[in-house]
Amino acid sequence: MSRNGLENNLDVLEILSEALTIPMTLDEGLNRIIRMTCRLMETEQAAFLQIDEEHKCFIIRAAIGLDSENFCVGQPLQLPDRLQSILWRLRNIHQINWVDSGIEGIKFPIIAMPIQFKGIRIGHLITGGAHDSSTTKDPIRRNLFALLGPFASLIIENAKATDLLSQRFVMHSRELLKSAEREATNGNAAERLMVNSISNPIKVVRLLAESFHRELASAGFSTGHITIAAAHILDCALKNCTNSAAVDANKPAAEDSKS
Repeated sequence: MSRNGLENNLDVLEILSEALTIPMTLDEGLNRIIRMTCRLMETEQAAFLQIDEEHKCFIIRAAIGLDSENFCVGQPLQLPDRLQSILWRLRNIHQINWVDSGIEGIKFPIIAMPIQFKGIRIGHLITGGAHDSSTTKDPIRRNLFALLGPFASLIIENAKATDLLSQRFVMHSRELLKSAEREATNGNAAERLMVNSISNPIKVVRLLAESFHRELASAGFSTGHITIAAAHILDCALKNCTNSAAVDANKPAAEDSKS
């Protein structure tokens, strides 16, 4: 292996070490994963596509090197039927040489690898736009790419465990824990709760809402009081959206002033 190759691999190991030892949010962890993917595979583009079981689609959770109105982080990925079918059925590393993607600027061939969390497929790590097409075909590099899968799973686990444990009310939700206990194949409700928070977040928030209602009702609050609380949550959500939009709108102005 060349000196440049060794330096790249050392960089990847350093990034992995930081990702596994330094507490971070899930988004921060996923962004590290896609950056190290591009570094390892010498590609320009990478993304983490999260499986949304509720709506049978993919959510773009992290991306680098792709600037397209059809490919926005946090949004569902709209794909032609053929590519959607390929990715939905994918169970092993697979190279897609070309297929109609409906995404402007995507560079084929792309390599897609399923990511599993607690034995359940939760998404795909994809990369494309190789500087040299022979690089992505190198067996050693492919094997290293395959090893990113378990590391990605560990990074996700650490991030989700931190998120859930920091929200103590989640761990005390009777409805949430009962649901996780019923679904856990190995009897570990905490593990199943982490999986659900990734693969089926809508179900999780509905169960949390049930717990919220039960706790308020048990505390003696009337239906009217609980309705006011629900309306206040909606108001907070709308304010958060407004604040986020204002921050995004001010970014170009701030960047222009710097230049």
